[in-house]
Amino acid sequence: MVKRDLYRNILIGLIIVAVLTILRLFVLEPIRIHNNNMAPILPKKTQVFAIKRTRLDNLDLVAYRHNGKKYVGRVIGTPGQSVIAMDNIVYVDQKILKEPYIKKNQTTYLKTHDENFTTDFRRDKLGKDSYWILNDARDVLDDSREFGAIPQKDILGELKFKYAPISDFGFVENDEAKIENGFENK
Repeated sequence: MVKRDLYRNILIGLIIVAVLTILRLFVLEPIRIHNNNMAPILPKKTQVFAIKRTRLDNLDLVAYRHNGKKYVGRVIGTPGQSVIAMDNIVYVDQKILKEPYIKKNQTTYLKTHDENFTTDFRRDKLGKDSYWILNDARDVLDDSREFGAIPQKDILGELKFKYAPISDFGFVENDEAKIENGFENK
């Protein structure tokens, strides 16, 4: 009887390990935020799961890889869209993008700087499977303004669930801006 219980427990353990391995390889990518580029939504030291193989829309929060390093950012432009920034205003397909998520960072930055918070750029019609991704802290240029359009193959996944610190445990809140811009029903 003890031998049978031992075999059963070993089998259950192996099944759990196999399921977790499959989830890690094909469904979830754990991401640790190392800077405040996406604060206040995702401050430094937050740990999130990126869901792989999801359909990306405007304003989704994503993790991506560039030159071997992982970055996080917000999808501003999707394939086929044009994206322009002039005088701290971002336009997607010639429509002003409402960005409530950058207001706090922008106000703090403009108190001590005279130059633009969002540097000017122009990207006419993104190619197939290319995304324009920006930080919420626009004074940090580690995003599409420096790297160019990010190919879909380099996107690790959409940031959906915070698991650490435990006080922030839960889903990533990102609906306000999508609703305000009319992207929630895409």
